[in-house]
Amino acid sequence: MKLRILFVDDEPMILNGLKRMLRGMRDEWEMRFVDRGEKAIQAMEREPYDVVVSDMRMPGMNGAELLNRIMVDYPQTVRFILSGY
Repeated sequence: MKLRILFVDDEPMILNGLKRMLRGMRDEWEMRFVDRGEKAIQAMEREPYDVVVSDMRMPGMNGAELLNRIMVDYPQTVRFILSGY
């Protein structure tokens, strides 16, 4: 069974770079890439992910708010902030 990982960042170039960099992990990980915290919550509601990696600074819901909400609703999910700040 593949590990399910959700990446969240409002910068398309960052998401595209992550996709390219992690392409070799496709056989081991099921990955999804979304550009907003709200989309991440919707994805988690459909089928929770094992890991969520989020940027910190995003419009609307920032990374800390997103990961705090995931912590409450999906405590088994591992959460990371990936940020250049």
